[in-house]
Amino acid sequence: MGQESASLFLYGDASAAARNIRQAIYDGPYDAVDFEYSPVILESQPTQAAGDVLLEPVQVQPGSPVVDVTGRLANLAEGVQVLPAGCNDPACVVSYTGTAPAQMEQMVVRFKLRPGLTWSDGAPLTADDSIYSYEVARSLYPRVRAELIDRTQSYQALDPQTVEWRGVPGFRDPSYPAGFFTPLPRHAWGDIPPAELVANETVSRSPIGWGPYVIQEWTSGDHITLSKNPAYFRTAEGLPAFDQLVFRFIPDRDQALAALLAGECDLLDETNHLELQGDALLELQQNGKAAVFFQPAAAWEHADFGILSSNTPENGGPLPLFGSKEIRQAVALCTDRQRMANELFFGQSAVPDSYIPASHPLYNPDSRKYAFDPAAGEASLEAIGWVDADDDPATPRLAQGVAGIPDGTTLEFTFLTTGEDEKQRAAAILQESLAGCGIEVNISAQPVETLYAPGPEGPLFGRNFSLAQFGWVSSIEPSCYLYTSQQIPGPYPEYPKGWGGANPGGYNSPDYDRACQQALFTLPEMPEHRQAHFQAQAIFTEDLPALPLYQRLKLAAARPDFCGLALDSSTESGLWNLESLNYGEGCVP
Repeated sequence: MGQESASLFLYGDASAAARNIRQAIYDGPYDAVDFEYSPVILESQPTQAAGDVLLEPVQVQPGSPVVDVTGRLANLAEGVQVLPAGCNDPACVVSYTGTAPAQMEQMVVRFKLRPGLTWSDGAPLTADDSIYSYEVARSLYPRVRAELIDRTQSYQALDPQTVEWRGVPGFRDPSYPAGFFTPLPRHAWGDIPPAELVANETVSRSPIGWGPYVIQEWTSGDHITLSKNPAYFRTAEGLPAFDQLVFRFIPDRDQALAALLAGECDLLDETNHLELQGDALLELQQNGKAAVFFQPAAAWEHADFGILSSNTPENGGPLPLFGSKEIRQAVALCTDRQRMANELFFGQSAVPDSYIPASHPLYNPDSRKYAFDPAAGEASLEAIGWVDADDDPATPRLAQGVAGIPDGTTLEFTFLTTGEDEKQRAAAILQESLAGCGIEVNISAQPVETLYAPGPEGPLFGRNFSLAQFGWVSSIEPSCYLYTSQQIPGPYPEYPKGWGGANPGGYNSPDYDRACQQALFTLPEMPEHRQAHFQAQAIFTEDLPALPLYQRLKLAAARPDFCGLALDSSTESGLWNLESLNYGEGCVP
């Protein structure tokens, strides 16, 4: 591993190293596979069809907590907009008036544990252990799952195997499987005050789990040794393959690769950050000296257009170059994004069409696409009024009848990014690509803390830029909300999120808002859910408030006879199926 975890307590260290090691101690409760939840210690996935997921009608008294149509917590009062019972569409939203109880719906989800689960010390693992985890998370509020806890009315055990979650009325969560709290061992830790769990050495360095391995020893700065858990519920399947597992900490990636080639390590995971050695790894694989595993990640980089600036050009703000979708589309056609993905990630990454990757089950294959086509981009620019006045492609185009832009203005802007090697290489490709269409780009590499500073001071989230690159992470439930008007940063109450909004470009489309809102109102089994997500993507790729650039890359390397590793875009850990890893004769063709 490229780093050592600070703690293995579930609600402690959230680093990639800690997540990977915890895969050996726990298993599940869910695995994320191909952007879908796969139950591990639950009998099945709760569904509406099976009666495990319900929308129950409830009467809500004035002053009681509700979740309004924007997803915010509110106390029911005059003017609060809510979903009435039976409403699955923004068209039927009502604004509460009067003093009578409101007829709303409350989401209920019931999770059922597999029978016979035990902790590694032999104690039964029950629904109460999930309740204990919820209680611990609440005691650590707001550092742990604050948004879910805020929207949870109750979390209780119905019997030793069944947990019931009830949401605040009005809250509908398409990602409801994630509402199950990963069990913690009440029988072992219940006497420790929750506030002390984070600092407790036994809890942080030798946590009890139910997974394939148990902690044997931790030598700080060097390694963690684990041994096979005899109480593991998949032992009868011959899992895990190894009697002992050792995580070695080797921060230097060159030393880590040397250890792999010397046979001192069997696997280098994502924490070794091998991206800079990708070409060397591919050569090692071709020569049979290593096995290399690539997978486009859920993390994706994009360039957001400054559509609605918080500052005017007269006061030092940027020109409103990108107010029309036509120029944004032209920039997309003129940007060689596939070259970015190929050169940055050895031809192993992908260029997304929108805010979710093509591998996502809710991806809309009919959404508009923008292959690199400079000729089409130049034709679009000419049609808008950006002309090549001197017939010299090496000079920037000039405005001639462009709405909102003085004639004679050069097509030139500053591109904000950060100083990492990857970002600088991407910026150089963007600059070169756009120059071929007569667009001059000035690159401004800023410190991370400067670019991402909150508004109004920060250039990005203060909405004071023309084009800026940053990243998001795709989730199982598509994050259409990132580009809704509710997420535009700005002074409260004019802007509901204040300066904490996630839509710094200022994109505002009522049609997009409605489609995304309906997707968030509905649950995965409802036909409207898929339809709304498809519509939101279609609008996004037409209006193009942000230009998706490339997906980042998950990368691991192993001994040449290693098998079982299955990097997945949607999971937080590349070791999600650690119990299935093997090598040599243990690998079945």
